[in-house]
Amino acid sequence: MNISSTFHSPETIADAEAIYRESKHPIYLGGGQELVLRLQHDLEHVSDLIELSNISELNGIYAEGPTLSIGAGETHAAIAGSAVVAQKVPVLSELASNIGDSQTRNRGTIGGAIASKTRSSDWNAALLALEAMIHTTKNSHMAEDYFAKGGLTEGELITKICFEIPSKGIYLKHTRASSTDAVVGVLVTRFEKRCRVAIVGHQRVAFLCPSLEAALVSRFHQDVYDHSYIPADRFSHRAEASLDYQLNLVEVLCKKAIRGCA
Repeated sequence: MNISSTFHSPETIADAEAIYRESKHPIYLGGGQELVLRLQHDLEHVSDLIELSNISELNGIYAEGPTLSIGAGETHAAIAGSAVVAQKVPVLSELASNIGDSQTRNRGTIGGAIASKTRSSDWNAALLALEAMIHTTKNSHMAEDYFAKGGLTEGELITKICFEIPSKGIYLKHTRASSTDAVVGVLVTRFEKRCRVAIVGHQRVAFLCPSLEAALVSRFHQDVYDHSYIPADRFSHRAEASLDYQLNLVEVLCKKAIRGCA
């Protein structure tokens, strides 16, 4: 393999964008976790590596009114250990503390996880259940729109993510023994007059359950759960988990999460 990429370490977003525009085949480099997966594939075709860790504009965790804002450069470990997150949205502290292994948590960033083509299933659920707004250098995207559009456009860089602060939230997931990725995950949140239920299904894809949410608004109790509220086409048979097994996990986790938010 012939690797001859030029390494850059800009200190501002503007400088990073300028380098990206002037480079032939550049990529942004956050915590570097996805780059590791590319080492044996197409790194030789990358002309420029633009490292983002020195850009202070991408850091910061703060609450303002009904919103918790997290800079795209914050690591999973920083989010898990943030006193602000623990006080305002403790479900995110718990979620972030159970992502990957120690290296992934300490090097991987929330912005990188969301921008990645193999997005973290945990953050997928959080983005939907907490009605997140994803701010980039080109636009601001509601989480549902971001997923529907397939993610970022060429050269677009996530700058921060804003989550709506719920009154309560619970995230539960069932994982394989060899991974922290969810086979099935459920994140339930309650707000003043509504609730959200995000489920992680096939290929790390998260989706909302509007019918279940509507039922819970009328009566927030585990007994309102019904299989008909869950679109079965969001799941498929896997070698390690049959379709029936996955749907049963959804029921168990949903009911437990609803109890926890009651």
